[in-house]
Amino acid sequence: MKYLIVGDFHIPARAEKISEQIIEIGKRVNGIICTGDLTSKKVLDELKKANKNLIVVKGNCDFLNLPRYREFEVENRKIGVIHSDQFGRGNLEALKEFAKSKNLNVLIFGHTHKSLVKKEENLLLLNPGTATGVLLGAEVETERTYAILQINEKLSAEIKRVG
Repeated sequence: MKYLIVGDFHIPARAEKISEQIIEIGKRVNGIICTGDLTSKKVLDELKKANKNLIVVKGNCDFLNLPRYREFEVENRKIGVIHSDQFGRGNLEALKEFAKSKNLNVLIFGHTHKSLVKKEENLLLLNPGTATGVLLGAEVETERTYAILQINEKLSAEIKRVG
């Protein structure tokens, strides 16, 4: 199983639109997982149109009626999705504790706009970064990134640049 992991679009407040590359990849994978901060229904609709298997959570800048946390299983792996603003910006220790309390194999999160793939024991922490390269809190532009999560006999994730 292959999933496109995206988040932190901030459209239209900080970015104009979703890259066609993201939409095209979304059409070719088993599903799309979004870490929130879409900030407009248009983004949600575009992601749904690209792939009906869409899992999305609410970010701190979203006003859409979305859940704050989602959990599901794929190939006997327990996966959690959260924006992560509840833990402060980039608090990996709190995220690890949360994942352990939920017995997760994978915790997908956003909010920091910085991509991360980190394996620790039986846990994979995955942040796709920002698909639109929008500004961080310190108003610094960052790279436009997404992640691909492979779930087979092994778990693997790779950060890729929107290009």
